[in-house]
Amino acid sequence: MKINKKIRIIILSVLGITFLFFAVLLVHITMMVKEMRDLPYATIQMARADFKQPVDSIHALQIENKVLKQEGVKSAYFNPKDYTLVYTFDNRVNNAKKIYDNAVKNDGFKSARYIVSASYLSKGCPVMNDNNFYGKLTAFVGKFIN
Repeated sequence: MKINKKIRIIILSVLGITFLFFAVLLVHITMMVKEMRDLPYATIQMARADFKQPVDSIHALQIENKVLKQEGVKSAYFNPKDYTLVYTFDNRVNNAKKIYDNAVKNDGFKSARYIVSASYLSKGCPVMNDNNFYGKLTAFVGKFIN
């Protein structure tokens, strides 16, 4: 009789804790989804150019400035250790190929535009996966909140 009572207490405790965690998850999703606005940087993308030969600091700065002068470019950073140029741009205004062709391609240094492989593109962003449990639960709660 005492064993059955202990087992019942353990089962009820586990179910209670599970319910509390689920309730906290629902409250969190509700607070995040309620009055959800557009992301402020939804149209900002990153691109990269890899240089095949060493680039001195003066030329790196010139290349960086040339990229920054392109329409839609928000920032540019030349990594002198790896000889890579990373830049962000607004994809409504410009695209990575145009920026590379206009500012980097004909700078006198051998370079290549970094292009993401198809396998990485197919994976997408793991945070924004609508097919996992959290994504489905967020969509479900969002229908009721908004």
